[in-house]
Amino acid sequence: MERLAIGDESALEELYERWSGPLLSFLYGMCRDRAFSEDLMQGVFLKVWRAAPRYRPIAKFSTWLFQIARNHFLNEREKKMRRIRPISLDGNSRYDDGRRLSAAVASTAATPQAEALSSELGSQIDAAVSRLPEKLRDVWVLGAAQGLPYKEVSAILDIPVGTVKSRMFQAVRVLREELEPYVSGTGSVERA
Repeated sequence: MERLAIGDESALEELYERWSGPLLSFLYGMCRDRAFSEDLMQGVFLKVWRAAPRYRPIAKFSTWLFQIARNHFLNEREKKMRRIRPISLDGNSRYDDGRRLSAAVASTAATPQAEALSSELGSQIDAAVSRLPEKLRDVWVLGAAQGLPYKEVSAILDIPVGTVKSRMFQAVRVLREELEPYVSGTGSVERA
């Protein structure tokens, strides 16, 4: 950020290379829309570039970056909701590399039946995460999907660590309840 502040554009390229993947994944987790996530990410890096001269390393860079991303998402989502219908949370969106959430969490399947179960579980996971209340989804995306420590999630969301833990517990409980039929085999896909 110091190099960027003095006009070194290669510093922005380095930041982009290092943080674009985690940032895009985070933003996708927030909105479940790949194209919107990519637009948001570009906006975040524009904000980083503009903020470089004022940047002060008070907190971890990642905390600062994810706070900017979250605030940018909230602002853009509100603008988008005023202009058009709300963003889609249908679970059919893909990650930046084309994988579905199911590919990231489900094991590789050896048989067609197992692959069908894996795909169905992935779809159910996508849908269950998208149905979480925003305050639980924020904590889930940052803590579980991004793997950030609770202390950093706390700083990004500007809530106490205890609240992060409580919301993560609630998110896990809700997801477990919703996904239990698919994990236990009583979901809509028959087991072979």
